[in-house]
Amino acid sequence: MKFRPSYLAAIIAFSSVAQDYDTSEIERITVNGTNQKRYVIESTDSLTGFPVDFLDMPRVVNIIPEQVVLDQKITDLSEALRNSPGISLGDGFGGTNDDFLIRGFRRNTVYRNGFRRATNFKTNLANVEYTQVVRGPASITYGQVEPGGLVDVVTKKPLVESRIAGEARYGSFNDKFLQLDISQPISDNVGVRVVASTQDAESFRDLTDISRDTISISSAIKFSEDTALDFSYEYRDESRPLDRGTITVPTENGRDVINELLDIPLSRRFGEAFEVFESDFNFAEATLSHALNDEWQIKVSGAIEASSSNDLQARPLAAAIFDADGPVTEDGFIVFQNPADIASIIGVATTVAVFDDPTDQVFLIRRTDGSQQQDVDVYYANALLIGDIKLGNMGHRIALGADYRDSEITRFFISTDFTNGVSEAIGGDGALFNVTNPIYGNLPDSLSTEGATLLTAIEKNSGLFVNDYIEINDKLSILVGLRYDSFELGGDTPVEEADQFSPQFSVNYNLNETMSVFGSYSTAFEPNISANPLSGANEAFEPEDSQQYEIGFKAEFFDGNLQTSAAVYDIKKTNVLSTDANDLPILIEGQTSQGAEISVSGQPTAGMNVIAGYAYLDAEIGTGANSSNRPRNVAENTFNLWASYEFQGGNFEGVGVGAGAFYVGDRYGDDNNTYKLDAYTLVDLSAWYTLNVNGLGANNSLRLQLALKNVLDEEYYSASGGDLRISIGAPRTVFGSVSFDF
Repeated sequence: MKFRPSYLAAIIAFSSVAQDYDTSEIERITVNGTNQKRYVIESTDSLTGFPVDFLDMPRVVNIIPEQVVLDQKITDLSEALRNSPGISLGDGFGGTNDDFLIRGFRRNTVYRNGFRRATNFKTNLANVEYTQVVRGPASITYGQVEPGGLVDVVTKKPLVESRIAGEARYGSFNDKFLQLDISQPISDNVGVRVVASTQDAESFRDLTDISRDTISISSAIKFSEDTALDFSYEYRDESRPLDRGTITVPTENGRDVINELLDIPLSRRFGEAFEVFESDFNFAEATLSHALNDEWQIKVSGAIEASSSNDLQARPLAAAIFDADGPVTEDGFIVFQNPADIASIIGVATTVAVFDDPTDQVFLIRRTDGSQQQDVDVYYANALLIGDIKLGNMGHRIALGADYRDSEITRFFISTDFTNGVSEAIGGDGALFNVTNPIYGNLPDSLSTEGATLLTAIEKNSGLFVNDYIEINDKLSILVGLRYDSFELGGDTPVEEADQFSPQFSVNYNLNETMSVFGSYSTAFEPNISANPLSGANEAFEPEDSQQYEIGFKAEFFDGNLQTSAAVYDIKKTNVLSTDANDLPILIEGQTSQGAEISVSGQPTAGMNVIAGYAYLDAEIGTGANSSNRPRNVAENTFNLWASYEFQGGNFEGVGVGAGAFYVGDRYGDDNNTYKLDAYTLVDLSAWYTLNVNGLGANNSLRLQLALKNVLDEEYYSASGGDLRISIGAPRTVFGSVSFDF
């Protein structure tokens, strides 16, 4: 479905549940150099529906502010998440989608201002004010979520003063990026903000061209002291290669990455030049808020999401291994005397043969397939009533909420036959692909939808929740919540309906004005539906249920400018949707995750900013053969540290330097734990000079910056999507930029 102006009228009847962060206060501070307050966000309403200060929140929520993104020269969400401990990356559909694991559980859905976005892509951060990582189940206010946590990006809103900001950036592999951010008050009661960006880039990987364009418009209208309307619309258009990375092959000592066995450059693609994921995305939302009196406020919300996409890929089915003198030519054709020999030759090469000599030949059996004309249409509606009640000596902060989500996804899934090493001229399906001497162009580069079946997935969700934050006294508070969910899955699958109650209970105790301890019990619930990558058909599985126990400690130092938290947790989940070695969906009976996390962020002294974390995670999946196995892509240890300092006076005023180290421990590449991806550490450096240019605007700043990523040029594999889908990390890259803020 294309986004049409008529939908905007329907949007005005609703409004999105607004975030209560006062970003305008952050922007108003007059500074010399970079605005240091942009590293500190003091409260969140993500788990309750109403704002709760850092020390009073009985859960852990990590905030990644925009300034960290700017200092590290980050353009998409997966890289930003390095700044939050305990997060590992997934394959992300060949690097085209957001895909990550929090506390051991996979999450490939991103929230936008509290809405569970249906369209998945690599989130562009140009229009993001900050990113919050909610750890553990958060079903009370967000609905159906994974128990490990979720990621919610909060978009930029109009400011109270005029501001023009922008950036021009150029980096390695011809990476060009431009951004413009304009905020303008129209009157005392109306403000508008426009954010636009464009990126055109190549990559260290062959056959790569990335194009990304976004524009977002937001407005804020204050009708009276009690009533306000916020509206926003975002459009994005993106094209990027669907790159499955490299492969593993069986050896006498288990599976290993082929690049470690043969002289294959990391730049080599095992795909084709035609592989691409193209998408456009529209999202409009509005928030109508009204203060009923001094204690109570109501917010009514609505949003519409409409997107379309096409993807095309050279999908590998299996790796075929032959001896140096095996019955195959260098260009991928099987040598045979009798056509009946073909199946036997291929079968031995793919299921029995192992790579045991450097002269062995490795080929891929591939086909062309993809989802064509995929359309996503989603309608959202939320209502929230929040207020305060005093009963005796105890205060109650209450949120009563209701939400509704209706989504429909339609697409054609088209595929060719898998190659069998026999020439099409004599009735075969084409040559195999030689990974050491590749010949490109042997697969069809387009697919026709003529005669294909339109696949449809329909999902309807509704929920009701109540949260009561009870302040027993000045030190002790309790959070009690209950949510009721109802969902219906349909389309190509038989209609599946279910409902669920999800409670949460938390206790917070302030040891003093700067320290607190907390404990919590929370649950999560989510339906399971997945698309089979070989047939394209949607498959419904039993819904998943989970629960978490968590205890933790929080503290603030340096007059509240440095926030620290530590937590230990235990999560149990049933009906885990996973994938096998061929990326086919399977249901695993259960998964447990126990771990500990430490987070530090803020500004210990003027000019210095720190964001750091460490996570230990012990996760196990399944029963029977997989019992006690670690889930794929889950690292046992992760560590992140980013520190920067900008001189606040003297001859070096405005000069800043930043350095970071990001460690991800070894991870298994499959749920059977048959091979590992080695641990890696990335080191980044950045330096900048911010100077004031008087007379140009409120902030008067111009910034020159140079950033180096993966300074040590470490070779690493960031994730596994299966035995034939190993993501390759980027080598050393350099970026230079000029930005302004007037």
